Amino acid sequence: MEIQWSLVLFTALSGAGAWLVACAGIDAFKGLARKTVVPAIVVGIALIVIGGLASATHLSHVDRIMAVLAHPAPGIFLEALLLGIDVVVAVVFLLLYRRGASAGACKALGAVAVAMAAVFSFSCGSSYMMASQLAWNTPALPLGYLGGAMASGAACWYLLCAVRKEDDAALIWAAQLTVAGALAAVVLPAVWGFASGVAAGDGAVLFWVGVMACGGIAPLACGLVGMKKTASALPLAVVAVVGAFIGSVAYRVLMWTASVALMSLFGVGI
Repeated sequence: MEIQWSLVLFTALSGAGAWLVACAGIDAFKGLARKTVVPAIVVGIALIVIGGLASATHLSHVDRIMAVLAHPAPGIFLEALLLGIDVVVAVVFLLLYRRGASAGACKALGAVAVAMAAVFSFSCGSSYMMASQLAWNTPALPLGYLGGAMASGAACWYLLCAVRKEDDAALIWAAQLTVAGALAAVVLPAVWGFASGVAAGDGAVLFWVGVMACGGIAPLACGLVGMKKTASALPLAVVAVVGAFIGSVAYRVLMWTASVALMSLFGVGI
């Protein structure tokens, strides 16, 4: 099937933005990176919105966009709804933080931000699950979307902490978050890779090099090194961000190229 680049960019960028906001939410419990929270939320909102705009180009016409939004149903409408909720949560979180709200209120919004990031990034993948597509009809597919988004968002948080020159404790914590996201980007996409057969099929090179090596192992290595070498946080974070986004895009490209419609097995074109 032809790769739908608008949708690839939508889920990769918006998922990363949601998890970047989630990392700011996690820091509401740690309180280590106070200089980074506001920029992270702003950048996260920007990524979510830019991703949403990329998705809109897939429909190509205003009438089609309005028609989708006017008919509540799984798929594009659900993604748009969750995207909107995520932006609202991020904006409220930003306002509370900027106005010096109580720690309890910030922690509550932070927890909601983390939950929304998980729900949103998983839902972006689950909307493709359908019985007619053999490689897509498995819960392992959206799990891979979740893992890639976690790695991208955590790596972006690490980069912003390095750019804002946070102290060693905050940089070590950011590196630890990057390790956690990278592990998710290794394990969860691998589940779909083996379940769908992509790991050993025509897309094996893209899977192992793009998804596994770049998207998971590279950020993992950067995070592990960064936990011990805070002075090298900036270059390590740059490599982690680049690798994580390559992995996210590669995973989505594989999804489209691995698409095999059920009816095509019976000689029927779709």
